[in-house]
Amino acid sequence: MKLALSLALAVLQTASAMKISPIAADSKAGVELLSKSRLLEGEDGGDGGDDDDGYTWMQDYSIKFLGCHHVAHWNSNADEAEDVKMMIERHVRYRLCPSSSCSSSTGLGCSSGYGDYIVDMDTFLQSYLKNKEEIEEEQCENRLNQCGCGQGDDNGDDDQDKCEYNCFNNKNY
Repeated sequence: MKLALSLALAVLQTASAMKISPIAADSKAGVELLSKSRLLEGEDGGDGGDDDDGYTWMQDYSIKFLGCHHVAHWNSNADEAEDVKMMIERHVRYRLCPSSSCSSSTGLGCSSGYGDYIVDMDTFLQSYLKNKEEIEEEQCENRLNQCGCGQGDDNGDDDQDKCEYNCFNNKNY
């Protein structure tokens, strides 16, 4: 448990320090994250998603990580002496910004037309890592398509795996 928490915090600290690129709100990871999040009251709020067609309004929005928050509260279920009396909830706050004005170089991402959301840290991490994996897979697929392996090219390699390996090595992928 402590190892998982330490790893999760390290990922978020690294993400914060690197000023990670925003996540597209209409990506699989973005839709899943928003479905499990809560809009904070009193925020500027853009469209708000009141459309009858689900999440289609999100196509021009991006998710910008803002920070981590820890909330301590009394554990009302603690009956025994060994039960934990104080519980810590770990949350991530993020902003849903219009993609046209969302910046990875500024801490808040955007200054108007946004909504701030909060979600459990584990949920955010799962979505963040899923999005990162999807982007890397897409980049790898694009690079693989540039190699021309298995497309009828006479490149001297009978084995497609060998062709791909040589291509990736030659291009320093």
